[in-house]
Amino acid sequence: MMRIANNKLRLLLLLLFPTLLWGNSAPMFHIRQNTKGCFVEIPKRLINRDFLLAARVMTVSSPNNKVKLYAGQRLYDPVWIRLKYDKEQLYLLRPDSKNLCEDTTHLSYPAYARNAITPIAESWKIEQETDSSIVVNWSKFLSEPIEGVDPFGGKTSPGRSLPQLNKILQVDVHEKNLEVSVQYGFEGTTQPFLTTIRKSLLLLPEQPMQPRIHDARVGYDNIPKRKFNFDTPSIAAENYITRFRIVPSPKDVRSYLQGKQVKPQQPIVFYIDDAFPPLWKKAIRKGILDWNKAFEEIGFKEVMQAKTYAEAGPEFDPNDIRFNCFRYVVSDFPNAMGKHWVDPRSGEILQADVLFHSNVIALLRKWYFLQTSAYHPAARTKTLPDDITAQLIRYAAAHEIGHCLGLEHNFKASYAYNTEDLRRPEFTERYGTTPSIMDYARFNYVAQPGDGVRYVLPPLLGVYDRYAIRIGYAYLSRENTRTVAGWIDEKQNDPMYHCGRMAPSTIPTDPTVQTSDLGNDPVASATYGIRNLQQILTQLPEWNKKRLTDNPFEEMPATYTDLQQAYFDHLERVIPFIGFSDEVSGKAVEFLWKELLGGYNFLRTDAVCKYAGNPTEAIIKAQKTIIEKMFGRIIAERISSNETPAGFTYAHYLEVSANYLFTDKTPDIFTRHLQESYLQTLQSLLTEARTSSFSVLFSPTVSEHLTRIREQLTTNPSTWNNYLKNKIQ
Repeated sequence: MMRIANNKLRLLLLLLFPTLLWGNSAPMFHIRQNTKGCFVEIPKRLINRDFLLAARVMTVSSPNNKVKLYAGQRLYDPVWIRLKYDKEQLYLLRPDSKNLCEDTTHLSYPAYARNAITPIAESWKIEQETDSSIVVNWSKFLSEPIEGVDPFGGKTSPGRSLPQLNKILQVDVHEKNLEVSVQYGFEGTTQPFLTTIRKSLLLLPEQPMQPRIHDARVGYDNIPKRKFNFDTPSIAAENYITRFRIVPSPKDVRSYLQGKQVKPQQPIVFYIDDAFPPLWKKAIRKGILDWNKAFEEIGFKEVMQAKTYAEAGPEFDPNDIRFNCFRYVVSDFPNAMGKHWVDPRSGEILQADVLFHSNVIALLRKWYFLQTSAYHPAARTKTLPDDITAQLIRYAAAHEIGHCLGLEHNFKASYAYNTEDLRRPEFTERYGTTPSIMDYARFNYVAQPGDGVRYVLPPLLGVYDRYAIRIGYAYLSRENTRTVAGWIDEKQNDPMYHCGRMAPSTIPTDPTVQTSDLGNDPVASATYGIRNLQQILTQLPEWNKKRLTDNPFEEMPATYTDLQQAYFDHLERVIPFIGFSDEVSGKAVEFLWKELLGGYNFLRTDAVCKYAGNPTEAIIKAQKTIIEKMFGRIIAERISSNETPAGFTYAHYLEVSANYLFTDKTPDIFTRHLQESYLQTLQSLLTEARTSSFSVLFSPTVSEHLTRIREQLTTNPSTWNNYLKNKIQ
């Protein structure tokens, strides 16, 4: 291979690889495409520098693909890479982003390093070399799917690849990033599939941001780290929270530390899709800027900025990895999501996006109707007034921006409020329905007609949200984990500042951590919510008396099925409190059996059946689910492992339940199904218990309980009782 040192030859080479300017800045690479490929000239100053390699969807022929991706969406997190070369080849390295050993001078470090070499993921022949650069052919690298980077490739491929359709459409090079638009074609299982992918290669900061250590008491998305300590020796988990690099400019540091508000060195700018309806754009802008209130409390002003695509400069590209975008997705899927890409070395958020689906408004309207229309007249129409629609959009937008800033959901937040306070107008005006907009508290279903509650949404920003921004973003001249932990310690006795994440389970481990719940009294909250649903069913014909329709739900944002589901959701949110404490357990069991044995009847009145049809089968199916959760393994383990002889025991739980369920000598169809489901669930529990460590605690109780029920059924013979008796083995 010839080494080019002559300045004239170098000048000729540079002419063959023309510069694509970004403003007045030199491009990161020089690119030339011809019939032989896509050749990239890489400056040697970028060798051994860190990059992120990422990809997102630009266009799809249909979102009904294998991984259900829409334009603007990404499937994988970016990959951390590094470039290295020798005399013949350029190598793409994949550094380990999880395992760290910072004490490289320790005498034992070589022993660690022998088991931690950086693997090579790809290599290319060096086509040319100069004193300051090397040239490689990246045609295949850029034009073919990269496993674990491209949304469509390998396991996520929507069908057999059609290589003749795969091609590079456009290459743009900027000061710190390479942007490549690539077309992929696939045969598909039922129809052909075509997509355009944007691949991005971003040069990472030479000096990573100072990381902030994650504390599980505050809900931040975080990247896992394992640090090896030679002195112990041990491996310690030390995760980094994800956050933007919000710091004062060097000239403002002193002012900031003196308590004065300053602008950040680099603000967070979100670009709003021009495809949004004008009303939505205005509300979204407000939802983005709402977070400035939290940053102002920690000394930063004008951190959050919002511009429309049209207001952006000529260099703006919504698919460029440098720009944060709030994207409009036209679909019938009611969803919204806020995502971010981070520097794995530090947790710094480098880019964030919100994908806001057009049909999310239908979901918001449905919740608003089911949860507030009993006492809030404005919720009783299919088309909400513009001011309320704007409030709903603003709330949803602010929630997703919270995710973009690094915040996780906080499903514990709403439990901080006293249920009765949610019926007080002065309380809800000030605090909303939850201390955190990152909760799924939705709207105020606790307030009742006559309470006078007007503000029915979560707060624009809650007490917890402002606190969480302080924990993640308050600037420290020198990062100190103890300082941040001290801030958290100060608030641990106040439930307004508590945080909880839901573990993947049918029943949450901590019953105070749930979605769509309100207040700290689960039974009272559910009772109020059900009372409002009853009010809706009763008043619906009156609300619609001027319309000539047989179905009063016809012009409403929700259906009868939605209302029925809302009723059973109230029941399901009470179940996890069985075993929580003796008093709460007793109230929960009493409430659930009251509802299961007749509380549902408002769903099947003659008036309702005229337009909703016969709901018997749907109610029975939903009740079966309730029984399976009430008497499944999780609740059995929870009660059995925590019970005391004088408290709420598992035997008492089963005895009370049987007394409710088997008292009626002439059970109707609903009670019969409940009885059958109850026995089947307990019978299954004995079989399933063999896989549970706690089975020795509850299995004898279940077995003895079923024996007693069998004896009871034997002493009261009937065709139905004989049928049930035979269910017990």
